[in-house]
Amino acid sequence: MISLHQKEKMIKKIHRHWIVIFGKAMAALIMLIFPVAGLIYLSGVDLRYDFVMPLAVYAAALFGFLLAILAFIGWVDYWLDIWIITDERIIDIEQVGLFRHELSEFGLDKVQDVTVEVPGFLATFLRYGKLIIHTAGERSFEVTDLPNPHAVKDLILKCARECRERNHANGIV
Repeated sequence: MISLHQKEKMIKKIHRHWIVIFGKAMAALIMLIFPVAGLIYLSGVDLRYDFVMPLAVYAAALFGFLLAILAFIGWVDYWLDIWIITDERIIDIEQVGLFRHELSEFGLDKVQDVTVEVPGFLATFLRYGKLIIHTAGERSFEVTDLPNPHAVKDLILKCARECRERNHANGIV
């Protein structure tokens, strides 16, 4: 669980664009067609051996089970990848598989530049893209498949400006 600093306020919580999970769901549904088509084909064929159809049903069920596990892992990865923008910092939580995650954070006062990349027609039409934040440190932070990247960029720059003004007024350099 992420704990906020005292008097820190969460401004926005951002997940990846819905097209990411939609693409994974469509891939799973397309892969599900193969065992169903195989079972339909085998049901119309006169089989010499009685064990072929139960074995095919078992294989199709196993394939469906494995596909459901992969779909669940895709959902977990989608749902737990999150960016949290507060009035002091940005917290990047990236889920890697089921049991591993990476957590990065940086202060808004360290933001120097924000770049938006929209990769093509579909991304332009559905309004998603890549956001790269360059900080005063050596590392840049990026998030892909971000919904409304231009609005997020404007929000980050506004919050960074307010954070620097607040720090300057409080005498923090």
